[in-house]
Amino acid sequence: MKFIRFQGVAPILGAASKLGIFQLAYQLKYSPEISCHDDRELRQNLDWLEAHLCAPKILDKSEHYRAICWFKDSAHEPLKRIWALKYLLKEYGIWVDRIKSEKPGLIIYQDGWQVVAKPLRSQIRG
Repeated sequence: MKFIRFQGVAPILGAASKLGIFQLAYQLKYSPEISCHDDRELRQNLDWLEAHLCAPKILDKSEHYRAICWFKDSAHEPLKRIWALKYLLKEYGIWVDRIKSEKPGLIIYQDGWQVVAKPLRSQIRG
Protein backbone atom coordinates (compact mmCIF):
# COMPACT_ATOMS: atom_id res chain seq x y z
CA MET A 1 0.00 0.00 0.00
CA LYS A 2 1.15 3.51 -0.75
CA PHE A 3 0.52 6.49 1.44
CA ILE A 4 0.05 10.02 0.13
CA ARG A 5 0.64 13.35 1.84
CA PHE A 6 -0.11 16.82 0.53
CA GLN A 7 2.04 19.55 2.07
CA GLY A 8 3.32 23.04 1.45
CA VAL A 9 6.78 23.59 0.03
CA ALA A 10 8.21 26.02 2.59
CA PRO A 11 9.87 24.63 5.71
CA ILE A 12 8.56 26.04 8.97
CA LEU A 13 11.23 27.10 11.46
CA GLY A 14 11.12 24.81 14.49
CA ALA A 15 8.44 22.54 13.02
CA ALA A 16 8.82 18.82 12.54
CA SER A 17 7.22 18.95 9.08
CA LYS A 18 5.90 21.34 6.47
CA LEU A 19 2.34 22.63 6.70
CA GLY A 20 -0.21 20.09 5.54
CA ILE A 21 -2.91 20.86 3.00
CA PHE A 22 -5.58 21.32 5.68
CA GLN A 23 -3.55 24.04 7.41
CA LEU A 24 -2.97 25.76 4.07
CA ALA A 25 -6.65 25.49 3.10
CA TYR A 26 -7.78 27.01 6.41
CA GLN A 27 -5.34 29.89 5.94
CA LEU A 28 -6.91 30.56 2.53
CA LYS A 29 -10.43 30.19 3.98
CA TYR A 30 -9.81 33.15 6.29
CA SER A 31 -7.90 35.20 3.71
CA PRO A 32 -9.59 38.39 2.50
CA GLU A 33 -8.28 37.66 -1.01
CA ILE A 34 -10.48 34.62 -1.69
CA SER A 35 -13.38 35.21 -4.09
CA CYS A 36 -16.94 34.28 -3.12
CA HIS A 37 -17.04 31.47 -5.71
CA ASP A 38 -13.74 30.01 -4.55
CA ASP A 39 -14.76 30.38 -0.92
CA ARG A 40 -17.90 28.30 -1.59
CA GLU A 41 -15.85 25.61 -3.33
CA LEU A 42 -13.26 25.59 -0.55
CA ARG A 43 -15.91 25.37 2.17
CA GLN A 44 -17.82 22.64 0.33
CA ASN A 45 -14.73 20.42 0.17
CA LEU A 46 -13.59 21.21 3.72
CA ASP A 47 -17.09 20.59 5.08
CA TRP A 48 -17.22 17.18 3.38
CA LEU A 49 -13.78 16.25 4.70
CA GLU A 50 -14.67 17.41 8.24
CA ALA A 51 -17.88 15.35 8.16
CA HIS A 52 -16.25 12.17 6.86
CA LEU A 53 -12.68 12.14 8.21
CA CYS A 54 -11.80 11.50 11.81
CA ALA A 55 -9.44 14.02 13.39
CA PRO A 56 -7.12 11.62 15.24
CA LYS A 57 -6.99 12.52 18.95
CA ILE A 58 -3.54 10.94 19.15
CA LEU A 59 -2.17 14.14 17.56
CA ASP A 60 -3.08 16.02 20.75
CA LYS A 61 -0.47 14.13 22.76
CA SER A 62 2.81 16.01 23.15
CA GLU A 63 4.91 12.89 22.63
CA HIS A 64 3.55 12.68 19.08
CA TYR A 65 4.52 16.21 18.01
CA ARG A 66 6.46 14.85 15.03
CA ALA A 67 3.58 12.65 13.84
CA ILE A 68 2.36 13.29 10.30
CA CYS A 69 -0.96 12.43 8.65
CA TRP A 70 -1.02 10.48 5.40
CA PHE A 71 -3.88 9.27 3.21
CA LYS A 72 -4.09 5.66 2.14
CA ASP A 73 -3.98 5.41 -1.65
CA SER A 74 -7.35 3.62 -1.47
CA ALA A 75 -9.09 6.71 -0.01
CA HIS A 76 -10.57 7.71 -3.37
CA GLU A 77 -13.35 10.09 -2.27
CA PRO A 78 -11.26 12.04 0.27
CA LEU A 79 -8.39 12.24 -2.22
CA LYS A 80 -10.75 13.65 -4.86
CA ARG A 81 -11.61 16.44 -2.41
CA ILE A 82 -7.95 16.98 -1.51
CA TRP A 83 -7.03 17.35 -5.19
CA ALA A 84 -9.76 20.01 -5.51
CA LEU A 85 -8.18 21.88 -2.58
CA LYS A 86 -4.72 21.53 -4.15
CA TYR A 87 -5.88 23.11 -7.42
CA LEU A 88 -7.73 25.89 -5.60
CA LEU A 89 -4.68 26.71 -3.48
CA LYS A 90 -2.54 26.83 -6.63
CA GLU A 91 -4.86 29.52 -8.07
CA TYR A 92 -3.84 31.70 -5.11
CA GLY A 93 -0.13 31.06 -5.51
CA ILE A 94 0.06 28.41 -2.78
CA TRP A 95 2.01 25.45 -4.10
CA VAL A 96 1.26 22.05 -2.59
CA ASP A 97 3.54 19.04 -3.08
CA ARG A 98 2.21 15.50 -3.25
CA ILE A 99 4.50 13.05 -1.46
CA LYS A 100 4.15 9.27 -1.85
CA SER A 101 5.67 6.65 0.41
CA GLU A 102 5.33 2.98 1.13
CA LYS A 103 6.96 3.57 4.53
CA PRO A 104 5.68 6.78 6.13
CA GLY A 105 7.24 5.86 9.48
CA LEU A 106 5.98 4.20 12.63
CA ILE A 107 2.19 4.09 12.26
CA ILE A 108 0.55 5.09 15.54
CA TYR A 109 -3.03 5.46 14.25
CA GLN A 110 -5.02 4.28 11.28
CA ASP A 111 -8.56 4.12 10.03
CA GLY A 112 -10.09 3.28 6.66
CA TRP A 113 -8.71 6.33 4.89
CA GLN A 114 -5.67 7.62 6.74
CA VAL A 115 -2.72 6.89 8.97
CA VAL A 116 -0.72 8.95 11.42
CA ALA A 117 2.95 8.06 11.43
CA LYS A 118 5.99 9.19 13.36
CA PRO A 119 8.88 9.61 10.91
CA LEU A 120 11.80 7.29 11.41
CA ARG A 121 15.05 8.94 12.48
CA SER A 122 16.38 8.62 8.92
CA GLN A 123 13.31 10.51 7.60
CA ILE A 124 13.58 13.55 9.86
CA ARG A 125 14.92 16.57 8.06
CA GLY A 126 17.70 18.39 9.78
